[in-house]
Amino acid sequence: MRVGFDIGGTFTDVIVLRDDGNIETAKVLSLLDRVGEDIVACIRQSGAAGHIDNFVHGTTIASNAVIEGTTAPTGYITTRGFRDDLEMRGERRPNLQDPLWVRSRPLVPRRLRLEIGERILGDGTVERPLDVEETRQAIRALAAQNVEAIAVCLINSYLNPAHEREVARLILAELGAQVVVCLSSDIYPQIREYERASTTVINASLIPVVDRYLDQLEHHLSAYSDRLLVMQSNGGIMSSEVARQKPAYMIESGPAAGVLAAARLAQEVGLDKVLSFDMGGTTAKACLIENGLPSEKAAGEIGGGVNVTTYQFYKGGHALRVPSLDIVEVGAGGGSIAWIGDGGALRVGPHSAGAEPGPVCYARGGRKPTVTDANVVNGYMNPKAIAGTTMRIDRAAAWEAVKSQIADPLGLGTYEAAYGITQVANSAMMRALRAVSTERGRDPRDFTLVSFGGAGPIHAAALAEDMESAKVLGPVFPGLFSALGLLLADYRHDYIRSIVTPLAAIDPNAILQHYEELQQVARDIMQREGVPGEAVRFEHYVDLKYNYQLQELTIPFPTTNGSRDLLVKLTERFREAHEQAFGYNTGDPIELVSLRLRALATIGDMRFSDLAAKIAPASDAVTKSEPREAFFGPQHGLLPTSVFRRSDIVGVQDGPLIVEEPDTTVVVPPGWSISRDEYGSLVLMKS
Repeated sequence: MRVGFDIGGTFTDVIVLRDDGNIETAKVLSLLDRVGEDIVACIRQSGAAGHIDNFVHGTTIASNAVIEGTTAPTGYITTRGFRDDLEMRGERRPNLQDPLWVRSRPLVPRRLRLEIGERILGDGTVERPLDVEETRQAIRALAAQNVEAIAVCLINSYLNPAHEREVARLILAELGAQVVVCLSSDIYPQIREYERASTTVINASLIPVVDRYLDQLEHHLSAYSDRLLVMQSNGGIMSSEVARQKPAYMIESGPAAGVLAAARLAQEVGLDKVLSFDMGGTTAKACLIENGLPSEKAAGEIGGGVNVTTYQFYKGGHALRVPSLDIVEVGAGGGSIAWIGDGGALRVGPHSAGAEPGPVCYARGGRKPTVTDANVVNGYMNPKAIAGTTMRIDRAAAWEAVKSQIADPLGLGTYEAAYGITQVANSAMMRALRAVSTERGRDPRDFTLVSFGGAGPIHAAALAEDMESAKVLGPVFPGLFSALGLLLADYRHDYIRSIVTPLAAIDPNAILQHYEELQQVARDIMQREGVPGEAVRFEHYVDLKYNYQLQELTIPFPTTNGSRDLLVKLTERFREAHEQAFGYNTGDPIELVSLRLRALATIGDMRFSDLAAKIAPASDAVTKSEPREAFFGPQHGLLPTSVFRRSDIVGVQDGPLIVEEPDTTVVVPPGWSISRDEYGSLVLMKS
């Protein structure tokens, strides 16, 4: 028996996979101070009894701590002359023409950034030995400032970590275990000092925060299981012990699970071109999936705000160099607040009503109209209750909020204002979908939109129509799809080794030796997590670039029969990837920057085809609603709309209609039809 739970901005989704293969689901408000108790209550209500093999958890605790500035007080030790790297940030800024841009605060204030005497050269040799006494003084100075963590990032330590390890030894001798120590050579042993420093500081500052959070969680869950697994940004899972050491790897923990589930569904169904679309209470996320594999990125940033139009450039945040799924996120969710700007224009988000107080229709104290309130007013959502009747809905309150705060000031009818709110939200979400499709050279008309999240299926058909995509897939358990993705995930750990060698000078034997060393490290860590050595499999990648470029491309490492064969294959693959990414390639010299290793191990064999048989009993838990009127914009107006359950969809049904489920609502507008496939998914097609 396994349990997956994903904490979102408004709801926490829980899925219990029982030992007989049956699935129980629950949805509770995301109240972080009592999440452990709520998960235990969900398990009891599901009727599950006995020992649970493991819990799998997706969380935003790490990203929220960085964005909100609630990370632990952290000190920083670096080589003399590099104290201000964290503040200079590689001299980057999001817009050279913006005179009003204000740089955000550095991760560590200057008084806690200290320098020491030492120097390792670019070839890994020691030019100046570590000044031990000066290092001790720096450690004592940071201890006097009551830091909880110390990040150590010395120049060129990715080639020779000896000085960093000596600093760690001195910290342990001076302060014992009362302070967390994080070395850049352990977290991100890679060239580029700012990115390495930023990633190391983020990781160090999160360790105390995540450690306390996991302690509290495990305290409540330990009665059922002693194994808590955590979703990483890369779509794999790791043990809570590893998560405590590398919390930077779980920054995008929550969003990654839903994308992983969409990718698994695409593999099983045989869809080679998919756009995943996840709309929850606070944000909407999109990701490109091709041939069953979600798009990944080796680097990103956090804390710079959401700016889709420049998602591929610096946005003013802090560099974070950990492998992650390439998810574009916008501040438009069901809880996003609608408001009128100074110029009299209708705006939606990025501020959210969250779980407390929540949308007005939840009757929990919310006073500002949200996207959810607009959907209730339009008739898309049940006007009495949602979430399997556990959340009562006050449609009259939502109507009054939209009318008084949006419709009347703009001189609109209430239906028109509510529809306008949904359209503004849709335009924000379209930016995310375009960012992962057209802006990457893909034609969205060739892609199927896989929509999930508590609010995603309400908006999916309208978004697909705007993209001229003719097909939408609504998977099983759409409102809890990210929680389902947690139970589909494999163990995964990523490793990197910096080489920086001209491609023409590669020694295949040396490269293979590097990979073997990384593989042994991976086997040791996974065995400590309880994974048998024979269950571990490896994937090899390389980072390549033209020798004058600043950024590299990651491509699969080919099998080789010798040096010349390897050179030819790497050259061909790099130029193909460069052509697709940038539209051109040249005959210029190529440089190999890094070797990457991905270690994986499968933990379960759940399939969507097996879940399809379990949909009817789940849907029968929802009482079929009476038909109601729904507003589909000025073109169609108010239309009588039938309401179905998923199990009621037989054959092809024409819209407009609404499918109500315990975890979400699916809207089929006029001009669209709906059917159900062998995997239990709802298939929406443009007529």
